[in-house]
Amino acid sequence: MKQLFEIDLKDYKETDTVFRRPSARAIIIKDDKIALVYSKKEKYYKFPGGGIHDDEDKKEALIREVREEVGLVVIPESIREYGSVLRRQKSTLKDGEIFEQENYYYFCDVEDRVVGQDLDVYEDDAGFELRIVNIDEAIATNEAYSSADYFNEIMIKRDKRMLEMVKQELDTFELKLNRKVDDYIDLIPYYRNDEESFKWYQDPDVCKQVDNVDHVYDIDTLHAMYDFLSSHGNCYYIKYQGRLVGDVSLRDNAELAIVVCKEYQNRHIGRRCILNMIELAREKGMTKVRANIYSFNTQSQRMFKSVGFVRTDDEWFEYRI
Repeated sequence: MKQLFEIDLKDYKETDTVFRRPSARAIIIKDDKIALVYSKKEKYYKFPGGGIHDDEDKKEALIREVREEVGLVVIPESIREYGSVLRRQKSTLKDGEIFEQENYYYFCDVEDRVVGQDLDVYEDDAGFELRIVNIDEAIATNEAYSSADYFNEIMIKRDKRMLEMVKQELDTFELKLNRKVDDYIDLIPYYRNDEESFKWYQDPDVCKQVDNVDHVYDIDTLHAMYDFLSSHGNCYYIKYQGRLVGDVSLRDNAELAIVVCKEYQNRHIGRRCILNMIELAREKGMTKVRANIYSFNTQSQRMFKSVGFVRTDDEWFEYRI
């Protein structure tokens, strides 16, 4: 994982012993806000997360700590590396000791439920609670924070700087975030979720519509498709009334594609998602989008025509923005 920055107070002797306590921390974006720990006692925000146990890997620790501190359930397949921050200073607990902490930050998504917290004595005393807030509010709160406990103050300075970096990332990559189509449909950025998506491509009719093939996908084909779409544009799962029912993508070359599983077809889900992708194309400065639809797929042709696409070739349709 790349190191984003380090905080080294150099207030120790190089001959001091080193106590290392690595940690894993979560960056959880909810719509246009961020999910954070808020200390009611100290009045600061911090990223959910904490120390990695000796028998844990980083992602296991991330999932556990987020659940304990704020009661959110991380979706394991959604975890994406962001970067690390090294913190190094004189220990406040033991003379002749250096406190060294590598903080590993991950973007991740969470389930649509909140479970009970499991706080330790320190966290309970600090009044940790989940707050989903505007990132500017969190930055301003941490900017104003001061404490007689210099150890805490350095921690909050670290997370203030991280919040500023995340804000810059969101400003730059905001088109990668969840998109709300309407009260029933959300578009969720692709993450590997074979349990849901693989079964859509076990339907021969769907595979015929997508690739004009007479066989269903194997898992390698599924991964290759999603890896290509997510690395060459925007790829989303379609979430309808809380359930994943298909996918939609807008490639960097302005090509649109959509799949809705058979049991959810004919509910105008595809039409609404394509209109949202047209809006995304407009946000990205594209002047047109296009779709490749096989001649036998008259259902998709009718849907695309209904939102304003026109045929430009036997199997190509175009929408001018």
